[in-house]
Amino acid sequence: MPKEPPSALVKAMNFLAQRSLSEMELLNKLRRAGYPDNECDEAIAECIKRHYLDDEQLTADCVDILHQRNLGARQIKMKLSRRGLDLEKVNELLEQSPDEEIESARRAMETKLRSLIRETDPRKKREKIFRFMVGRGFSPALIFKLLSESGNDCQTSDITD
Repeated sequence: MPKEPPSALVKAMNFLAQRSLSEMELLNKLRRAGYPDNECDEAIAECIKRHYLDDEQLTADCVDILHQRNLGARQIKMKLSRRGLDLEKVNELLEQSPDEEIESARRAMETKLRSLIRETDPRKKREKIFRFMVGRGFSPALIFKLLSESGNDCQTSDITD
């Protein structure tokens, strides 16, 4: 006698037990598992009702975690939009904590500076820092500000030449 597949709710709870998901991510996983849309919607509604699924809390947690990983606002927005989280909420959270972004940028820059200890050409050093920081999602204005504050042979005028 063949075993009956688990319900969409059981499958959803198994997915959520592995890691936190957004509503969109959970819906996509359930669809890929072969559940019809109506069962997926019911399972998601039940998960929300039981507080297993909360996009607002997930957004706040992810913004905090990504700041701790020294990512800038642009990278945070991109990563969370891919997860299907509300960008207005992301922007709101980022605007509430501008100091966190500055601290993340400082930590990222300090890390990069340590790795460039052997770089003797100040211009190359500044360019590498700038590219690294832009890649982490920090705005050029913030990067220039931090470079000018840091001293360490990192003047902004040489980067913009």
